[in-house]
Amino acid sequence: MPAGPVTVSLAGQSLVAKAMDTITTPTGTWPVSDLGPVSGGRAYKFGLSSRPTWWSVCIVRYAVPSDTSVGERNYALSVNGVEVGLSVLNGSMKCIDNGEPVAPSMERLRAAVTAKRVLPYSSAAFDGWSKSPTLATERTTENKIGYVPGRIYGRSGMNNAIAYAVTGAGGEYGSSRGFISGDDAVMIAAAIAGNSAVFNDAAQQNRIQTLYGLGLPNLAIWSENHNLLRDPQIPLSGDKPYVNEGTSSKADQLGDEGEWCAPTDYPWLSQIGATGGACYSHGRDEAHLFNHGYAYWLATGDPRAAILQQAIAAYALASIFQGSYADGSYRTRFGYQRTTMNVWSAMWKLQDVAENASSSNGNILWPKARAQKMVDDVFADWKSQLASMDAGTSAHQRSSSIFRGIDLNQDSAYSNFMIQAYGPEAAYLFASKGEPAMLKRIAENMVLRFGKIGGTRGVYGKGTGSGFQILEGAVLPYTDTNSFITWTNAGNTLPTDNFDGSAQHTVQRAYWSLKLAQDAVKRGWLAAVPGLDDAISKIETARAKTAPNKDLGVVGWKHAAVNF
Repeated sequence: MPAGPVTVSLAGQSLVAKAMDTITTPTGTWPVSDLGPVSGGRAYKFGLSSRPTWWSVCIVRYAVPSDTSVGERNYALSVNGVEVGLSVLNGSMKCIDNGEPVAPSMERLRAAVTAKRVLPYSSAAFDGWSKSPTLATERTTENKIGYVPGRIYGRSGMNNAIAYAVTGAGGEYGSSRGFISGDDAVMIAAAIAGNSAVFNDAAQQNRIQTLYGLGLPNLAIWSENHNLLRDPQIPLSGDKPYVNEGTSSKADQLGDEGEWCAPTDYPWLSQIGATGGACYSHGRDEAHLFNHGYAYWLATGDPRAAILQQAIAAYALASIFQGSYADGSYRTRFGYQRTTMNVWSAMWKLQDVAENASSSNGNILWPKARAQKMVDDVFADWKSQLASMDAGTSAHQRSSSIFRGIDLNQDSAYSNFMIQAYGPEAAYLFASKGEPAMLKRIAENMVLRFGKIGGTRGVYGKGTGSGFQILEGAVLPYTDTNSFITWTNAGNTLPTDNFDGSAQHTVQRAYWSLKLAQDAVKRGWLAAVPGLDDAISKIETARAKTAPNKDLGVVGWKHAAVNF
């Protein structure tokens, strides 16, 4: 693509650039111009003051309520006379540029760890465990092709240029499951290890993921009345609230991304492995919240990566179909464990963007006050709902409380993996900022399971599969912690002194949840948690006898977060 400064036209019509705002991030100032309305959306031009020849043109396409098709629209752009197509899906932002504006830096990522903006990801996380993954990227075939702005990100949510399984499909994949993706984790781990070859490959991969991530359907949902993302719960003036799960008569329905049907004459069929006339699913959900682009934001300060993190936060908040409270407070999720944890993870990244990026005139990025209110209200709501659960008398409330669950469970079994797989990183980071309540609760759950029960029985309890049984049907068969332990142990043949039959990643992340809490106690971020040190020792002793030996193939770098 040509060097800037550039003039832009769309379908033969010149787009007049009007200076609108300047975004400031740790890597510089980024002037943004409004290119005006386009069919079904709006266009913007980004620049970088320190590199006047760099440019990016982005088109946002407005979401269409209740439209479950993955509609693709191609915009015929001309940039300094160079013709290029830009394929934009419903409710997304798609960008084209003339190269990477800021080279990703290992030093910036290491500095982000030092500044406690993200945890270190290290091979030390696997010391003493059966499986330690090789530090290397895992790039899909489509990702290796590079960023192609003129086509859809991939034929489906499972097979695409971002990562395998950017969907709600079952499975422990590296994408959309956990605090950050496995690909982000590899980029951070490579920076910490000083492995420039892996870092450079991961940085290229992450740039592609960030740009295509903005282009996912109904993720970067833009306001038609403001030059900002829409707020799903407390809308900007003139906007409506929206939801992506459940239904609401007061809000736009902007979820269920649906299917994309490949045109028979689509020029990219072979490149994305699609068959003309076939339809492919692009459904996502908040339980498997998109988790790419954070490492790229930390490594580059690219404002487009900042927009992606805000869009992810909006998606998380839009999953709460009840919307905000009548008093104007944001509402959080309080059920199904990973949905609760995902909101917290999204809030951490949202807060990081708010603290490290700003716009001079309040465009493109939400103002810091709005973002901080989201974070503060989520904390307050979670604490309020937790207190109500702990004080409650129903079987579901009492069982969830005695189990030291982080939210209300509405069936007979609590997830045996979601708390440690989705939550400890954000909880530890927020504890470092003076908000330790979630980390305390996670530690209490892990102490109960791995300190007071122990071993494989601490993973599964009386349950099987992914559930830890806490009720007999709808009946509460115990009254307190001690009687819960007695009930769990009764007739139970699972070992308490070793981890035979357990999955490594499930136990390993439980162990590091406890280690993160232990470190937080030592640093004065968290009050002492009774039994914490003993639970860690008990895991180490049981691991030495028989280490977890199931599902070793899914152990990956997203499981590698350790304490500062």
